[in-house]
Amino acid sequence: MDLAIPALVWLLMLVVGLELTPGDFRRVLVYPRAVGIATLGQLLLLPACAALLIWAARPEPWIVAGMILLAASPGGAISNLYSYLGRGNVALSVTLTALSTLLALGTMPALTAAGLALFLQESHRLVIPAGRMIGQLSLMMLLPLTLGMALRAWRPAGVAAARQPLRILSLVGLACLVGIILIDQREDLTAAVRAALPTALPFCIITMAAGFIVGWVARLSSEDRFTLLIEFSTRNLGLVAIMGALIMGQVKLVLFATLVFLIELPIVLILIAIRSHLAGDPNKTLA
Repeated sequence: MDLAIPALVWLLMLVVGLELTPGDFRRVLVYPRAVGIATLGQLLLLPACAALLIWAARPEPWIVAGMILLAASPGGAISNLYSYLGRGNVALSVTLTALSTLLALGTMPALTAAGLALFLQESHRLVIPAGRMIGQLSLMMLLPLTLGMALRAWRPAGVAAARQPLRILSLVGLACLVGIILIDQREDLTAAVRAALPTALPFCIITMAAGFIVGWVARLSSEDRFTLLIEFSTRNLGLVAIMGALIMGQVKLVLFATLVFLIELPIVLILIAIRSHLAGDPNKTLA
């Protein structure tokens, strides 16, 4: 467990780096309004969604901590695949994922520490070693990202040729990470799922709604609204695993994020199917 989780996260972040170029960050200038609104919206509204559910449901302390970790984490790279399959704005999705990941070095420790201090009672207080947190995030996020981008710049043709196998490898790695977490928690998994489901499902739906509403209020296109819906709800499970399992030493804290991922997947696939159906009918418009 101590080796498997960091190895898988490192692999996942390396593959993300292989998908990125400096142009993905410069694209902020192409979509300044959408990127600015979506980035600020994620940093403000996701913690607010978590706070609302914590206040309304009063879940167990481990669920509170897991929800805070998830809300503080950056977007997950699988959102880019979702946007592609759902005919969203893939370029915007990649840019938002890249930017939120880069900002996470500062935002994730700050939001996590603030959330835990605010919502966990003194008897369940978790100590957050800020220095170790930033160091781990640098090692497990910035280093593989930088290496991946460097490899792509050095061998662009080779990376392009291996893009499809690498994407498949990243999906396999993500599935392995989910499997490891579920296996580690197998003894009380049923009870944990029963306790977390009443907040995991609403968290998924509320964050999707927040992304869509932000895009609608900002009068973005249908493709951009769908992209924001995906970006707001899809978080980086790997970095949540690093924070919960390695830094805080409690794999159970990652279980909430894992359940949200498993709940989100079929919902996203249904939305993709609906959009594909509507796209095939010229008399209908996409939401």
